[in-house]
Amino acid sequence: MEEEPSPTNAPFVFSDPAGKRWPRLRLALLIAGILVFIGTILFVQTLFVAPQLNLPFSLRQLKGQLKSLQKANPAGQQPAALALWEKFAAARIAGKKPKPPVAATPPAHPRKKFANNEVRLAFYANGDPYSYTSLEQHAAQITHVCPEWMAMTNGAGDLQIDADPRLPKLAAAKGIALMPLLTNLVGDTWQPEAVENLAHSSTDKQDRFIQKVLAILNDAKAAGVIIDWEQVDPAYKKDITAFLDRFTDALHYDDKQLWLCVQPGQDLDYIDFDELSDNVDRFVAMLFDETSDIDPAGPLGSRRWFEGWLSVLVDGAETNQWIIALGSYGYDWTGGGKKAELISFPEAMSRASYAEVETATVVGPDYNPYFYYEDADKDHSVWFLDAVTFLNQLRRVREAKAGGFAVYRLGTEDVATTRLPTWAKAKSFPWMKPRLMVRARWRWIRKVISPRSIRSFRNSRRSIIRARARRIRSR
Repeated sequence: MEEEPSPTNAPFVFSDPAGKRWPRLRLALLIAGILVFIGTILFVQTLFVAPQLNLPFSLRQLKGQLKSLQKANPAGQQPAALALWEKFAAARIAGKKPKPPVAATPPAHPRKKFANNEVRLAFYANGDPYSYTSLEQHAAQITHVCPEWMAMTNGAGDLQIDADPRLPKLAAAKGIALMPLLTNLVGDTWQPEAVENLAHSSTDKQDRFIQKVLAILNDAKAAGVIIDWEQVDPAYKKDITAFLDRFTDALHYDDKQLWLCVQPGQDLDYIDFDELSDNVDRFVAMLFDETSDIDPAGPLGSRRWFEGWLSVLVDGAETNQWIIALGSYGYDWTGGGKKAELISFPEAMSRASYAEVETATVVGPDYNPYFYYEDADKDHSVWFLDAVTFLNQLRRVREAKAGGFAVYRLGTEDVATTRLPTWAKAKSFPWMKPRLMVRARWRWIRKVISPRSIRSFRNSRRSIIRARARRIRSR
């Protein structure tokens, strides 16, 4: 008869004489803990990530076009009572000074009378090889060139010089008047205090600054200077007017000219046109960049915006004193990006070809071409100005009897744009209906400039790749 085990010697239910259960349990607990930890992290991440629906590109393109149409004519909303140029015109009329019964004191060195020849000004970008190549190729059609040259850095009158030593010789050889640009842009930041402090300073400090600029102009054998000051406080309007009169008198005494850039919008509030028109030689209206690179995608120079500003600026003025600057470039906005990329017309055509975009959209009331494409899973919106928009605007400039026009800028233009001034008086495009505009525009591009544009872009891409490779090797 077997003996029953005593209660003290009975095996425990969790007894593990071999010692295998505890390591397995620890391993299972470790794996479970890791899984729970990873799951918790993923769960927390989903709380901070917005849900996104990946739609087909064709549907996203249609959605972007609908947004553009909605922006142009929002449903259920009344249009603004007055556009910005209409407000400017109303303020200009309200502040119009009555003519004094006696003639005002003429300036010490008044501006000369304008020649009958049409001014054809071209803006030039220093350091851009395509800008220099374009200037060489089209020098015969240009009367004046405006390169980036001087920047005001502070109110003491210090200047940052960025000159292209090739330009004075090329301009003299081609018979082009050199008009360097004087701005208050340092890097990517405007310096309004530099202008305001100098305008409010003593006449001795102003005279030293003027003589410094004159010395630079004489060294470059320039015909004058073009001033582009932005973000200036209108409170300094009287000081700036007196300073510009003093500046202009000194230039006229040295047989040079002063042209003043006019930026449509709030930046022109500091300009007293009535006082300056007797002394400043030319006003250059920068009628482009309606939508800047930091704005949401939109037209760069819509029809209504362009014609509105052109009308109010030359109304009641000596029209041949005005030079109208026309844009010829594009912007590529990336979805979710903070700033658009400035691109040339050939680059816009190449990106459309790469993305297999068959046609650009041109609809009223903007009449600016645009298209959408996708690259690296990101949506892109491209708006640009081409030869057709340039020609339509040029017709309006000549109808307004302006003193000339400017191209902004060399190196980014539609290669057909430089052909227009020679025949635009006899042949022109009207503001067409949307569908006809698209067809005519693309037939003309393919016939006249498409092969050359593609070659130009391919060559530019090769040059950029080579330059990047050199920079990498130098590092």
